[in-house]
Formats: sequence, structure tokens, C-alpha cells
Amino acid sequence: MNSSNIETRVRPYQNGDEHQIVDLFRISSDHIRTVDFFKWANLINPFSQSISLLLESEDNSIVGHYSVMKVELVYKDRLIKAGFGAQLVIHPLFRNFKFMWQLLQAAWSKSREEGLDFIYAFPNNNIWPIKNKLMGWKLVNVFSAHELDLKQTNIIDVEVSEVEFQRIDNLSPYKDLINNIFKKSKNRFNNLIHIERNYDFVHWRFFQHPIEHYQFFLIRNKDKEFSGWTALKFYKKNDILYGHIVDLVVSNEDMYMDLVKHVVKHFASCGVDIVSLWGNKTTRYIYNEIGFVEKGFATNFGIILFENSILEQVDLYNYNSWDLAMSYSDAF
Repeated sequence: MNSSNIETRVRPYQNGDEHQIVDLFRISSDHIRTVDFFKWANLINPFSQSISLLLESEDNSIVGHYSVMKVELVYKDRLIKAGFGAQLVIHPLFRNFKFMWQLLQAAWSKSREEGLDFIYAFPNNNIWPIKNKLMGWKLVNVFSAHELDLKQTNIIDVEVSEVEFQRIDNLSPYKDLINNIFKKSKNRFNNLIHIERNYDFVHWRFFQHPIEHYQFFLIRNKDKEFSGWTALKFYKKNDILYGHIVDLVVSNEDMYMDLVKHVVKHFASCGVDIVSLWGNKTTRYIYNEIGFVEKGFATNFGIILFENSILEQVDLYNYNSWDLAMSYSDAF
């Protein structure tokens, strides 16, 4: 089929389109995406409804989709209106540069119209060269996850300070606690571009996700006071069990290293082979001290900028300007 001569148009998402969109996901990708996932990511996220655009063929079939989740980032108490680009999918019979360009240009135009300063994304190796060389995206960094091979470390035998992990399956009673923990931890994030880990974000990200399953623990210090939380995930690939520290927030920075060690011990007790996580310039140093190595899967981190004046406020292209946790990506 020669699709290059077919006329297509871009239109915004309308209620009910999600069923055809998920058909397209299933036809075009081996990633599991459901109707509930589409609604979770694009309709009920804590920021606002995403910019979700569709590429439609002559017979009104949906042959492409791209979503820009509006994200409120914070840097030194300044709110930044950004977008997170995700769920780019083109039907296999329509995969050419013409259709991708048509869809993405429309999404970026709509993002500018709605006042976004930039879009950031973690594109895979197939799409990144196109975005980078032909579409004006700039690379922040290609970074590797920090990994700790539990077969090659003695950390599980090391004594660490006494803390208690309390498993939580319903976050609703802890709304004020989650908000207070983040407020007390703000010094750690203030000089970094970050997402505020308030109750609305944490509840949506870990307790409403329709596909992924997380272990969520509140953390008590030696005085039995709640001082942090962590969200963990298991992932198995090629008979290797990975433990992902998807996020970890603590009100007392001095506890951070010990808490990572506690998480590692927990994963070891579950039979995990490799512990993996992302971080920022401070936490990456701590991971290295523990024995983590930056040798995990590589991630392309890029930006398309709409408002140049924001560079006077913060260096977006400096990798060390960013707080990065796995919770920032829809891949975990």
C-alpha cells in the first residue's frame, strides 16, 4: 500500500476516540496500552487534560497519535509551564516522514498556543535522530540508569540506621503527611527543575495507574516519625529480576543514603538481581558511594524550546539542572 498519496488531517481528541487510539497502540507497538491507561495519562492527570492530537486518514480512520501532557515544573519556586511528549504512534502502513511531521508540527503549534515554554521527552533510538536532526529538538543528555548488581555487592550485610518501612495500599488517609514530607524536603529540590511530589501527583502516579503495580512504603525514622516514602517496582527481562526505585522522597537529607541501602536490602529479600534508579547531581553521587554504576539502559533526554526567555532563568540544556526520577517517565 502506497500511503504517501493519501490525504490526512490532524484533529484534537474527542470523547470516545480512545477506543480507536488503543486499537492503533496495539497494531503499532508491543507496549501494553489500554483505554484506562489513555484516560489515566491524558484525561485525569493532576495537571490538566493533555494536548492529544490524532492523525486521521481519508476514511476517518485514526492512523497516528501524539500526546503532550501539560506538566507544572518548579525551579527556585518559579512555576514553569512545560509539556511531556509521549505516546507517539503511527500506523505501520503510514510510517513516513510526511505524516509524522504533519502530526508533530500540529502538536507543537498547539503547545505554543497554550503557553507551554517547552516540551521534554525521552524518545527511543528510532525517533530521536529524526527529532534531533530534522525537527529542532536539542539533546540534554544520553544518560544511563544507575544499577547495582546484588550478586556483586556486600551492601546487604552492612549495618544501617534503624528505620521502619510501612506498606501502604490506600494513600487517602495520608494526604497531609505526603504534602508535609515534600514541603520539608524542598531544600533538596529547590535548585533543580523538578515535579512537586504532592499528594495529587503521588496518588495519581502510583495508586491510580491502571497497568503498573508498585510497592509503596511510608518510612519511619528511629523515633517512629514518618520521614519519607518510596515507590518500588519489579520488572523481569531475560530471566533477570530488576528492582526499580521509581521514586524516593525524604524530609531529612542525611537519611537518604541509609534509606537507599534499606531499599536494596528489601529488594534482595525479594530475590531481585539488579537494582536500578535515576537521580540528580546530588543523589547520583550518593549512588556511586553505595556502589551503583551508570551502566544500565540508556535514555535519550531531549527538549524542543518555544520560549527562549526561559533560558535567562535556568539552563534547561544542563543535565545537572534537572531532578530526574523514574516517576517522571511513563515507561516505569
